[in-house]
Amino acid sequence: MNKVQELEIVTIAGADYTVENWHGDTVLISKRGTAYMIAEGISQPVSFPGGSPLTKKGNAVRVMNVGGIIEQVK
Repeated sequence: MNKVQELEIVTIAGADYTVENWHGDTVLISKRGTAYMIAEGISQPVSFPGGSPLTKKGNAVRVMNVGGIIEQVK
């Protein structure tokens, strides 16, 4: 489990993401610079601004973001 802090690194679906706070929204930034917005609770990260879901090998990835704790839901 990873507590959300500015510029923290988390591993989701085998890849590292930088966690940032954009005006109150939690965002995962990939190494290639793609931004994925994640909501509070269990959600599927969605790219910003495109709206594409975060996937691994074609399967949707879901994460849990509760109280600043981020982890992948299996």
